[in-house]
Amino acid sequence: MEAVLTHLQDNALIYSVATVILAPIIYFTRKYSVPTILYCVEFLIYAGIVHVVMHVLVRVTRWFKESSSMRALDSAGRPEDAPEWSTPLIEFWNTAAYDPNWVWKAELASLVIVLILMWRYRPMKIQRKSGRKTQEYGAKKSGPGAKGAARGKAGGYKASRGTRGR
Repeated sequence: MEAVLTHLQDNALIYSVATVILAPIIYFTRKYSVPTILYCVEFLIYAGIVHVVMHVLVRVTRWFKESSSMRALDSAGRPEDAPEWSTPLIEFWNTAAYDPNWVWKAELASLVIVLILMWRYRPMKIQRKSGRKTQEYGAKKSGPGAKGAARGKAGGYKASRGTRGR
């Protein structure tokens, strides 16, 4: 967390200028930009979950490898062939910190799978207001000129569809 705060403090001016420039653009295009931003935030949440799961899997695998080893112990009480597997929990962009080098590639592949699943099962759609009017409670429902009334085949007035039980 300290690395993130240091980065934010070092680049505070850049983030401030970007906010001033992007705020009006997002405001005037909010019909399209807000759903896009929320879709990206949702993906970032899923990416954080995938990263934590990969970190836990590597730690559990390392623990199991150490615990199940039948080799002689060194001075620290660990097996001589104990793995040094690890993944960075905070600095995930540092690919050199991943001990089995393929773990960051597996994490990236799982993020691509998550993105495909999001695209398939939670596609980003712009929300549109329906053209249907909302029902007004307490209004006069019959007679000529009533808002909730509809003319039937016989010429009389009756309640519109879908008003039972309300």
